[in-house]
Amino acid sequence: MPDGAIQPHGWLLVCDGRLDHVMRWSANAPAHLGHGALEAGLRLSDLIGREATHNIRNALATHGEAHRRPALVFGQALPGGGRFDVAIHTAGREIMLEWEPALQTDRDGAYLSHLRTMIDRIREITDFERLFRTVVRLVAGVLRYDRVMLYRFSEDGSGRVEAEYHAPTLESFLGQHFSLSDMPDPVRRLYSTNLIRVIGDVDAVAIPLVSPPGMDAPDLSHAHLRTGMPGHCAYLRGMGVVASLSVSIVVDGRLWGMIAAHHHGARVLNMSERIVARMFGEFLSLQITNLLRTRRLGMTRQTHALIETFLKGAAPVADMPAYLMAHLPDMLTFVQCDGAALWVGGEWTYHGAHPPPDAMPALLELARTQAGSQLWHTARLCAFVPDADAYATQAAGAMVVPISSQPGDYLMVFRREVVRTLKWGADTTSGAAGDVYFGPRSGFEIWTQQVTRECLPWSGDDLEAATLVRSALIEVMGAYHQLQLRERATVDLRQRMLNEELNHRVKNIPSVVQSLVSHPIEPGSTPAQHVARLRGRVQALGLAHDQAVRSEGGGLLDALLDAELAPYRERCFVTRSGPRIWLTGRALSVLALVVHEMATNAVKYGALSHARGRLDITWSLDAARDVWRIIWRESGGPAVAPRRRRGFGSVLIERGFPHELGGTTEVDYGPGGISVTLGLPARHVNPAPDAPAGADAASPPGPARRKETTVLDADILLVEDQFLIAMEAEGAIEEMNIGQVRTVASVYEALSAIRARLPDVAILDVNLGGESSVEVARVLRARGVPFIFATGYADRTMIPPELRDVPVERKPYSATALAERIREIVS
Repeated sequence: MPDGAIQPHGWLLVCDGRLDHVMRWSANAPAHLGHGALEAGLRLSDLIGREATHNIRNALATHGEAHRRPALVFGQALPGGGRFDVAIHTAGREIMLEWEPALQTDRDGAYLSHLRTMIDRIREITDFERLFRTVVRLVAGVLRYDRVMLYRFSEDGSGRVEAEYHAPTLESFLGQHFSLSDMPDPVRRLYSTNLIRVIGDVDAVAIPLVSPPGMDAPDLSHAHLRTGMPGHCAYLRGMGVVASLSVSIVVDGRLWGMIAAHHHGARVLNMSERIVARMFGEFLSLQITNLLRTRRLGMTRQTHALIETFLKGAAPVADMPAYLMAHLPDMLTFVQCDGAALWVGGEWTYHGAHPPPDAMPALLELARTQAGSQLWHTARLCAFVPDADAYATQAAGAMVVPISSQPGDYLMVFRREVVRTLKWGADTTSGAAGDVYFGPRSGFEIWTQQVTRECLPWSGDDLEAATLVRSALIEVMGAYHQLQLRERATVDLRQRMLNEELNHRVKNIPSVVQSLVSHPIEPGSTPAQHVARLRGRVQALGLAHDQAVRSEGGGLLDALLDAELAPYRERCFVTRSGPRIWLTGRALSVLALVVHEMATNAVKYGALSHARGRLDITWSLDAARDVWRIIWRESGGPAVAPRRRRGFGSVLIERGFPHELGGTTEVDYGPGGISVTLGLPARHVNPAPDAPAGADAASPPGPARRKETTVLDADILLVEDQFLIAMEAEGAIEEMNIGQVRTVASVYEALSAIRARLPDVAILDVNLGGESSVEVARVLRARGVPFIFATGYADRTMIPPELRDVPVERKPYSATALAERIREIVS
């Protein structure tokens, strides 16, 4: 008998808690298994084979108790044919196995690179508005949805679209509000349980789940394949949406917001893409949590300082009521308000905007009945005091702060009326509560509400500050110091837990990254230092991977050194000397990590830590031994000596390099500085194409001289088909105040942009997927517009002879260097 349903792009097996027998299955499971009709009680190993069963058991065993995310098995082959990615959930006494067609394994690096870039782009952002804008652009660019929105839920449960990125042909929902009925508590709990939800096609025919008679209904709340609720699908159809993605943002255990993506065609995310979306969503949750706590901690420190000053002045005062009334303006700095009234010793004292004196007895009675000895607030005072309409322009909302241990003395702060126009996703004033939630709607009609007789809502920061004021006036100052210490300890503990959780997630990434993460923390290092080192290693690996992918499986040694050492040429003398050689992909990846570790050590202990330090890197072929010798020689820095304990970098250089590439390593701790000689077997090296005419030398003779920067207003056309690279270049140009960037991704869009408005300068990615930007270059040259070629290839074979004089930035390029090149052109 059918019981529940799943989406058709996968299939489901439900086993007993020991993973011995199959108890339920989706109706399409027999076809994927190459098996006839299934029966309850069949052994799992008889259906999927012993190897697959063994792998699934191991994945579940190593997964631990992290019940909020599934255990995963990638690329599992079945005896009947086919390879599948498997998500494993525990649902009560049953274990669910979700099977989806496996992704090609050669894409793992791309997903890792996307995730790393997405996390790096938001890691340092401290402004919420900028953070939200960046998040929706990243999700839209990486996961390719027509519309991506970021919702934030308010205290009353309603939501608002804080940021949006959508196709140019779609209307904007930015700033719209959505009522609590759009996501009632049961649905909210579901999104808090399953942090990512994907609907591939609202019109797809659901696959029923088959259960033996008498069994309870299965718990599909954790299943990615679970079909959408009929009302939700109708809601999406009403907006013309075919596929959707939602990623929950959970802060302090509560559903704080959501990333919602819509697509107007079918769109199924594979398991790797879902992992990217989920991990990015969880990192965003941690980032928001950290920002909120940091802001609250900063506000707490500021309030503490003000309160401490206030109380120091109050210490010698015998008449505290008189002192409080005299210093009422000072107390108002704690909470954002337009005015206040203080009731102490049977007298009112006023400051700023406030109700008329004859209205105060009614407000005092309201304080006694509503607040008592607790904080109380409202943004709409007339809802409790009918006569408050008359003075809404002076006091539309109020916060009552009891300032004595027993009800009697109060500080009341007021805010004026703020007339606002709110845009709602539906008319929340009509119909029953259930009518609004998930439609079905014929469209996404906007209902406009004019809000009057209300102030801006009191925020959590306002309540926090008011609470501190109240506590300071009741309790001794020592209680505040204890509160601050506890708050700090809580933040530190949570941060350590978040770091441990993030390390746990990284273990599910491809095996090469897993080997980096599994290395133990060095003695004396903090988790933050370990994470920083790990990030640098992953970035080095990602750099090598990007070069290998863009350069047919390898890359230039010179390009690798240039990318790794570019940050240090500003402060130290760095030279490179040797013929142009092409490294295989394997050698490139290993050397990327080795060079990164040596550079890191040089910055911490060696020549790159000193302004007069010097680093010389040479490489040459030892023909007699068929080995390339790469010599890293430091001088001018502090004296160095072998370290007693071998860290990750030392082990990688002295043992990992020979093990991975069959080479040799010699390390000399000389009095002038460390010298490392790497012997790289010639089989890992191929001849590189000749350097193009006019190409830059392998290394500048010394530190680059920075030009004085001025603010420009250039119109810059960026032709780039890689979204993340385009965003990086846009950010660098924006930070350097060069001008405005117009980004397009194809030849057609570029020519249209040129016809619409001639740019001052252009950056052209030579290879735009299946087409070349040479046609765009010829149009620009004909119109006298300067431009730069960007290419991931080591030579200029793709550039026609008549354009060989055009400046070239080789990928992966430094966005800052690219911006400097543009400044030279337009200045």
